[in-house]
Amino acid sequence: MIRWQTVLQATALALSVPAAGSGGAAAQQPDRASCAGVMTEQSRSFTEDCLSDLATFVASQPEMAAKVYSEKDSSYVTLTRTDDGIRAEAVSKFNHPLMKADTPDILERLGWSAPENESDNWKKDIGSASLGNGGAARELGKALEAYGVKQGEAISLTVGPKLSDQPTSR
Repeated sequence: MIRWQTVLQATALALSVPAAGSGGAAAQQPDRASCAGVMTEQSRSFTEDCLSDLATFVASQPEMAAKVYSEKDSSYVTLTRTDDGIRAEAVSKFNHPLMKADTPDILERLGWSAPENESDNWKKDIGSASLGNGGAARELGKALEAYGVKQGEAISLTVGPKLSDQPTSR
């Protein structure tokens, strides 16, 4: 398994070039709490920019997966590359017994598919069109918020090919 920091160091240039246009753009945008670049304590927080970078990266690499953990309560959302974008999975009550009571209702209202069996997670396919317009980041952000994670709170990221508990892409 590859830690997110390692992947970021190897791919920071690839992620920042389309947005940057010039070599110094990263230094000119200190307020953008993205995941492109070297991780710092400040950028290890839940922001839509970070989630957008993460979703775009996972969708652009063969057999790639990622997990976003809340450092507060260990809830998580995983991403797996699919043929048309990404498949997101949000942890179920079975796999996260401390999940808030209203989280399943919120996820259902947001269009997530309920677990098919006791040990399964909530699922949502996010098409490639949503990657470029910020839709994927908003979907992932709303799911994290359903677990009580607030913008700016600390998160942990793990990214790598076929994470051990991830299904293969469909």
